[in-house]
Formats: sequence, C-alpha cells, structure tokens
Amino acid sequence: MKAYRQIVDIKNHTLNILLPDKFNNGKVEVIVLPVDEQARTKKRKPSDFRGCISKDTATAMLNSIEDSRKEWERNI
Repeated sequence: MKAYRQIVDIKNHTLNILLPDKFNNGKVEVIVLPVDEQARTKKRKPSDFRGCISKDTATAMLNSIEDSRKEWERNI
C-alpha cells in the first residue's frame, strides 16, 4: 500500500492537496486530523530511547559492528 502524507494549512474551510504522479487515477481515502503542534516540535534526547532494546540485542549489534570494523583491517 502506498501512502502519502502532507501537512497543509486550511483556509476558509478549504483543503487543497497536489498529489504525486503515482496517485494519478483511482480512489483514495482522505482522513483529516488536526496536527498537535507541541508533539510535532518536541526534541528527543538520546536518553529518551534508553531501554528500547534488550541487552542481548544490544550486545549482538555491538559484536556485529566490531566484526565489520575488523574486516577493514584484514589483508586481502
């Protein structure tokens, strides 16, 4: 499913959207939601993501990165 998202300003209860070429023909569903300006502009800190992955996953990722770095230093 292809989706297209755009945030636009509404003036006089009118909404104008110019769609990309891939939306040339067919039917589309239009859902209008108000934008929460405060949530949209909130800056995220790296500490906000603490605990998003397990320690086992983090260890596996770090090991994979380390193996990739070692590949650059090997003699070919």
